Amino acid sequence: MAEVRDIIGDALRELGVLGAGEPLSDDEATNGLAILNDLVDSLSAERLAIFKVVRTLFSIVSGTQDYTVGTGGTVNVARPVFLDGVALVDTAPTPDFETPLRSFTEAGWASVPDKAVTGPRPNAYYYTPTFPLGTLSLWPAPTDSGLQGVVYAPQAVSEFTALDDAISLPPGYRRMLKKNLAIELAPSYERPASDELRRAAVESKAIVKRANIRSAEMSIDPGALGQAAGGKAVSTSGMGDAIVAALAARAGRMTPDSSHWTQRSTE
Repeated sequence: MAEVRDIIGDALRELGVLGAGEPLSDDEATNGLAILNDLVDSLSAERLAIFKVVRTLFSIVSGTQDYTVGTGGTVNVARPVFLDGVALVDTAPTPDFETPLRSFTEAGWASVPDKAVTGPRPNAYYYTPTFPLGTLSLWPAPTDSGLQGVVYAPQAVSEFTALDDAISLPPGYRRMLKKNLAIELAPSYERPASDELRRAAVESKAIVKRANIRSAEMSIDPGALGQAAGGKAVSTSGMGDAIVAALAARAGRMTPDSSHWTQRSTE
């Protein structure tokens, strides 16, 4: 299994900084580890670069609308940039019965005139990625007692702590990290990144993102497919690589709204 030092060494060989079999110097290793972690940190903000989703239960308190999300928060999980979903868990029946909540977009939440309205149980949620803890707002604010909620949060790849750390990641990540790290390291060594390396970096990231797309009912922006989709909900199951690649390319501009997806404006 490859280690962090292998990824850094291979990235520097891509740039011609190291020859075949030449070991890393201490300075090269220290600099490479820091820049690799910068890359990993950046990838945590790209939804389709994240392969794992963590399901975390939390207690809903009667009369409480807002809950903190992050390490040490009410929802004790690594602070997510995105949420894939939130659900209400009814523990009265056996087994427990889980009901997904509808998600508000930013515009949808802004248009709610009475955000503090109360009701027995929530039917929707709004997530704000505040820092250092995110904020999850349930709507209406629940008044029933004994409720539980569940959050589905994408969990990004953790930063590395040592050169001997093993690269234990799904297929495609090792090449993606190596090629993209080489691009990131190039300015430090005043080496140009070749067109071939740049293409490989883009291609390797696209492969990882395609692998992380899951089948879902979606309303697709016709521009994402290059043809009229009529705004109808379709399934990504069985789509060709070209269509999936188009979705991956646009994924950073789309956000989930209920069981469908709506495009996030970037203008």
